[in-house]
This record gives sequence, structure tokens and C-alpha cells, in this order.
Amino acid sequence: MTTEDDVRYRAAPTRWMSVHERVLAGFARGWDTPEPHAWDSLMAEDIELNQPLLQPGTTRKTWHEEAQRLVTLLPDIRGEVVSWVGNEDLMFIELRLTATLGGKPLDFRAIDKLWLTQNGTILRRDSFFDSAPLIHAVMCRPSAWLPWWRSGLGPFLARRRFLGR
Repeated sequence: MTTEDDVRYRAAPTRWMSVHERVLAGFARGWDTPEPHAWDSLMAEDIELNQPLLQPGTTRKTWHEEAQRLVTLLPDIRGEVVSWVGNEDLMFIELRLTATLGGKPLDFRAIDKLWLTQNGTILRRDSFFDSAPLIHAVMCRPSAWLPWWRSGLGPFLARRRFLGR
């Protein structure tokens, strides 16, 4: 004979698997055609954001501004999901990101750690990647310097103070 707790325990992994699959599909769709609002249906309004080279923040508006800077610098950026794993309200997604910078290809990997609600809303996103190759590419490609400056991504602090952003 099963107890009510046993039934809930067995149902939970199935429910979370469905949540993970929905989040993964929306996340991948956003990286197919990235633009600042591509992930709005996934993000909580007061989402916490932490990522290299972009301003951390606690609102969807922060993401819109930072994503705009990213696509300004790398208008053809695309992301492909390489792998993922989820455990209840926590999900990790590995991405292969490709773009053109200074007329040459750019390719790097990132891992996003997502905290989710039971309905698939992202409460927090921490992105991890080695930013050194990206910075090196900018530094070694003079034709990327002006677009990098104009995007607002760099030089990160000086640029934003200068522009008042």
C-alpha cells in the first residue's frame, strides 16, 4: 500500500522534468534569434542576474539593457545547447556561442545555472565562462575596438561612467 507522500515523491521528478524541458526549449529558442526580449517569457520580473562582462542586476530591465549591449557588439551571436542537467528547482545548461567579431569568427562556451519556480520561471541566472579569450579577441582585432566601445561593454566601468549608464 502506498502513502500519499510516496505518490507525491514519485510524481515530483516527472513534474520537474516537464518544467526543465519547457525551460530548455524557451532558452534554446532565445539563443536561435537573440534579442533583448527573447527570454521574457522565462524570466521573473525581479530576476537576479550575474554574468561575466555584463552588469549584474535584479530586474528584467537590466537584462534588456545588457543583452542589447551584447547584440550590439555581436549582432550575429547564436547559442547552441550542448548539454543540460536539472534537479528540481536547479538547472545547468551548457552553451556553445558563436559570433563574428572584427570580421573573424568567435567561438566560446558558457554554463548557465538557473534557479526555477515550479512553473518554469527563472528566478536567478548565473552565467559562467572564461572571458579571457573574448577580451583577447577584442584586443587583437582593431576593427572590433570601436564597436566594442560603442556597445557599452567596454571598457566596462570607464565607459559607463563616461556615458552615465
